[in-house]
Order: sequence, then C-alpha cells, then structure tokens
Amino acid sequence: MVRVIDGDTLEVRGDGEVLPRDTVARVRLLEIDTPERGACFADEATARTATLLPPGSHIRAERDVELTDRYDRYLLYVWNAHGTFVNESLVRSGHAEAVLYPPNNKYWTRISDAENAAQQARAGLWTASPEQPETSTSPPDSPDSAPDTPARPDLPDGPPAGAPDVDCSDLPGPSWVGPDDPHRLDRDGDGIGCEAD
Repeated sequence: MVRVIDGDTLEVRGDGEVLPRDTVARVRLLEIDTPERGACFADEATARTATLLPPGSHIRAERDVELTDRYDRYLLYVWNAHGTFVNESLVRSGHAEAVLYPPNNKYWTRISDAENAAQQARAGLWTASPEQPETSTSPPDSPDSAPDTPARPDLPDGPPAGAPDVDCSDLPGPSWVGPDDPHRLDRDGDGIGCEAD
C-alpha cells in the first residue's frame, strides 16, 4: 500500500500477481462509491479507508472481468493484512455506497447486502448528509418553477453516467457535468465539476 487518494481510490505497489511488479498503480475499488472530496462525509470515508489500508501495509487484490477502466485505473477488490474485505467493509460501515458497473459484479450480492445493513442501521453517510426535500412556493405552471439551468461553458464534457465512478483526481481539470452530475463532481451545483477552490 502506497497511499489513499480518497475513500475509493488508492495507489498500490504491484507484486506481479494482479498489478505489474514494482510499479505504483492507481486502484479504484470495485462496486463501491464514496463521497467526493469536499462533499459531506468525504473526509470520514477517506479516513476510514486509510485506517483499513495504512501506507506500507500489505494487501491482497482480486480482479473481476475488466481489469482497468478508460482512466487506466486498476479495478479491484481488496483485502487488508487482517483479511478484511475492504470494499464490503466500507459499505457496511456506511462510508461508501454500493454501485454496480457491469460486467464487474463478482461480489455484488455481498456488497449490496452490506449496504442494506448500513441503511437499516443508519450508519455513516446514511445519516451524515440527509437530503433536504425540494419545496416550492410557486404554482407548478409559473415561470418561477422552471429549474435553473446554468449556461453551458466552453469546457470538455465530464464522464458519462455509465462509466465506472470517476473522481476529480482522474480528470485533467474542470469539466461540464450538467445538472445531473452522475459522479457527484460538482460541489456548488453550477454544472461544472472539479473546479478549483
């Protein structure tokens, strides 16, 4: 283990089994998603991953159908030196959500069951960032009820919704994510993801 980048992204030195020997590779934990840096509960998720995978520790990694994504990250399941299945542990403790990106689904039942348990226990992010219901005082047909859509700036498109989860550290700079923002890259809601603070 070299370092934790954020709750679901690591740098790991390869041992020649799954990762090339003596190379430092960026690893994206499969079937999970943690909050982006700056978002509610992101610091807690990153800290939990760092506790499970301290720098210098040994890990066991396992691949699924696809080994890498289009960002050249290795897509892996990881166990720490104590035998803890880190992907599942982060979901069960409420530090991550279960997210499926087919065809990589080897542990989906186990990880989605962990999410159900975390939700029932109201663990971690399931209570840390309660979503506020949207309320409107305008009648449905009034011009004031139209959603604010930011003007599209001259920026590259962000990653599509079907891509394995992407973090700002995977992109070269700001990108247009629009109002949907499937990877939660837009902290201030203006349609632009990964803006510098």
